[in-house]
Amino acid sequence: MSTRKLAMAFAVAAGLGFAGPAHAWVQFCNGTSVTIWTAYSWRDTGCIPEDGSSWRKAGWWELAPGQCKIVYGPAISNSISYYYAEGGGLVWAGPYFTCTPWSAFDWCDNTCNTNSRNLGYRELNTGGAQNYTLTFNP
Repeated sequence: MSTRKLAMAFAVAAGLGFAGPAHAWVQFCNGTSVTIWTAYSWRDTGCIPEDGSSWRKAGWWELAPGQCKIVYGPAISNSISYYYAEGGGLVWAGPYFTCTPWSAFDWCDNTCNTNSRNLGYRELNTGGAQNYTLTFNP
């Protein structure tokens, strides 16, 4: 195979995702018949200088029935993270409480304001997976 053909084959393979850096993510999918809203919290030592926490939280991702969205795109650095979801009378909550605003946010964990409520998040163990999909079911 000529050098030019080899270079073209490599370029095509790279474009199809067969070569190049791997991309990791956490994805939420809506397996219900109602629209839900989700929030996610993950380890982020960049928050330590900002508010003394080593965790970040972000939300709200709107998920229509059957829809999926990536809520965390960098490589998963910690197998434990946390999530909360609600909509249509359904709630996925847990015992890990944090101040969560009503509107869209991307905050370090110790951040709060008067337009917030204290919500209990559930623990998510991704088990060291590169990519992880959590499907919300009724």
